[in-house]
Amino acid sequence: MPWYDLNEKVETKKDYLQRVKYDEIICKKTKNFIDIIGDDLSPNVQYRMVTEQSFNAIVVIEYLLKRYELVEIYIAVYRMNQLSVNKLKSIIDAGNIKCSILISSFFRENKRYERWAEELIMYAEKRENVEVSFAVNHAKVFIAKTKDLKFIVFEGSGNLSDNARIEQYLIEDNETTYNFHKEWITNTLNLKK
Repeated sequence: MPWYDLNEKVETKKDYLQRVKYDEIICKKTKNFIDIIGDDLSPNVQYRMVTEQSFNAIVVIEYLLKRYELVEIYIAVYRMNQLSVNKLKSIIDAGNIKCSILISSFFRENKRYERWAEELIMYAEKRENVEVSFAVNHAKVFIAKTKDLKFIVFEGSGNLSDNARIEQYLIEDNETTYNFHKEWITNTLNLKK
C-alpha cells in the first residue's frame, strides 16, 4: 500500500484547530488528574473521585501514555464524540496498540450512524489491531495493559464525550479487576461477530 491513501480524508484547517484545542484541554485536565492521583498508581489501591470539572477517559489515557507503554486497551462505553474518536485513533496508531471497543448499538441501529460511529467502524476495518462492536450497552469502563505489566482499570459514570461535570470515577492498577472486565468485554465482542 502506498504511503498515501486517496480515500483518506484530508484534515481541514477547522479540524486541525479543533484537534489542537482539544489536545490543549486534555493537557490541562491531565494536570488536574495528576493532582489527584500523583505520578504513579500504587498496585491494588483504588483511587475514587467525584469531578467538579469535565474530563473523560481520554484524559486518563493521556496520563498513562506519559508514564507507560500501552500494549492493549479495552473500552466499553455508551457513546463517544468526534474529538475523542480522533484522539483515540491517533493514540492507537502512534503506539500500534491493540484496541477493542464496545459501543451502544443505539448509535448503529439509529436511522443513520452518527458520524463518529461510522468513522470508527471504517477505521477498524482497515486495521488488524482494532476491533469495534455494538451491543445494548450502557457500561462505562476502560482498561489498559502496559508493557511493564500494570493492569489499569478506569470505571465511572462518564462517556468518552463531554460530560456533565459531576461524574464519579474509580481508577486502580489491579490485575484481577482487569481480567474480569477483559473477559466480559471480549465475550460480548465475540457474541456480536
